[in-house]
Amino acid sequence: MKTWARCPPGRASLSWLSLFALGAAAWACSGTPHGGSGSGGAPSTDPVGAGGATPGGEASGSDAASGVTTGSGGAGGAPSPGAGGGAPSAGAGGGAGTGGPGAVAFGAFPGAEGFGRMATGARGGDVYHVTNLNDSGPGSLRDAISQPNRTVVFDVGGVIKIDSRLVFKNNQTIAGQTAPGGGITVYGNGTSFSDASNTIVRYVRFRMGKIGDSGKDTVTMASGHDVIWDHCSLSWGRDGTFDLNRESGAELYNITLQDSIVAQGLQTHSTGGIVNTTGTSIIRSLYIDNNSRNPKARGTLQFVNNVVYNWVTSGYILGDTSGRSDGVMVGNYLIPGPETKGGTLDSPTPEYHLHAADNWYDSNKDGVLNGRLLGQGDFGSVTWETAPSVEVPDVPAMSAEDAFDHVMKHAGASLWRDPVDDFLMEELASLGAEGATISDEKSLGLPGTVGDIPGGSAPADTDQDGMPDAWEVSASLDPHDPEDRNGDRNGDGWTNLEEYINSLVP
Repeated sequence: MKTWARCPPGRASLSWLSLFALGAAAWACSGTPHGGSGSGGAPSTDPVGAGGATPGGEASGSDAASGVTTGSGGAGGAPSPGAGGGAPSAGAGGGAGTGGPGAVAFGAFPGAEGFGRMATGARGGDVYHVTNLNDSGPGSLRDAISQPNRTVVFDVGGVIKIDSRLVFKNNQTIAGQTAPGGGITVYGNGTSFSDASNTIVRYVRFRMGKIGDSGKDTVTMASGHDVIWDHCSLSWGRDGTFDLNRESGAELYNITLQDSIVAQGLQTHSTGGIVNTTGTSIIRSLYIDNNSRNPKARGTLQFVNNVVYNWVTSGYILGDTSGRSDGVMVGNYLIPGPETKGGTLDSPTPEYHLHAADNWYDSNKDGVLNGRLLGQGDFGSVTWETAPSVEVPDVPAMSAEDAFDHVMKHAGASLWRDPVDDFLMEELASLGAEGATISDEKSLGLPGTVGDIPGGSAPADTDQDGMPDAWEVSASLDPHDPEDRNGDRNGDGWTNLEEYINSLVP
């Protein structure tokens, strides 16, 4: 059993100087879990399940006139679909490209897991510096993502307010961890990753909001493959907040969402989102304050070590369709909040083939993590599988209780937790006492709607290759040679630029 003390704003911090001196991230969090004690009491009689369901690219480099893009040459192709058991097809890179992830035996970055782990992003391609918080124009994020094969680094921190949706391209690496100050928040409308295959997105907050397009998602993807979102904070969708819904005739596979937050889908719809692909992993992430679809699982979904909190009408939806789906659900914690009325495991059908283990449910709302283990009977009419019914990547699972601790400390863009994520974590820490769905993000009462995000300043980068001068010197590279970003000084397969951006995070 466990109770939680809330970390203060900005509780997670990163020391830049230590990165140069030690080549590693310095991580600090003032909040620590406090062990609790007490008796579990009688088994809960709350209903877990609800009623039955209705059956129901070509890579190319480019130079920008603005002078913020360095180098040329495309990234390679993406691997063939699958969980990693078969040999992926090798993609050939253009120009300075290094080839597709089929040519290497490592992943997107250290710690990348799940179906999307082999994305290579813009490896071997160009680098683009985001130099302002403008919605468009030279140096903006919108301009940065307008071309494929770019690693996007940030020379500014703060809020980028967008009037129209951002459309990402293939073979991109969005390195939000490079932003100084409080990092990057994108606010005001949604984003599309459809056909943005082979893309890596890390440490960015995407917050759509009521001012965004009606009926649209915060993050949406309807086609494509090999995409990984890591440590992202997603909120305030006007349809879904994280929606992977394969369009008719399209392919959508090899996707990972890990160590992230999917929060506060806006009423009157308010959903976490549909996950309907032929291979998605959701790992160590938090669904919180969404009315339903936390998520709505169709196709093939590997759901490991997540926390679902304070849904209203339905928590995790088990298929809800007449077509076959395959699920793997291991080490998750499902926790009703003050608004929860509907079933935890909703709309099961025999067409949903499920392998589940070590999933827990804590419904007593007493501020202590002391739930019960979910058994086969809690999952209703699904087809129960004693082992995964499809091949899935190897994702080592921690216990559900440890997963809760991990999510509290690390989920979302957690190098610097913004006021929105701090608010959500305070709700989660209450373990049933606090939590609410919203219809307008302004109801949170935060300055500037999303809260104050310190800007900070970026370190000097003379050759504009994405690697600061001080880091290049410490790595025996030349701060006046922009081409050394795509070298591999230690022969481990990651480029020097990747080594730098990966060194910024734990």
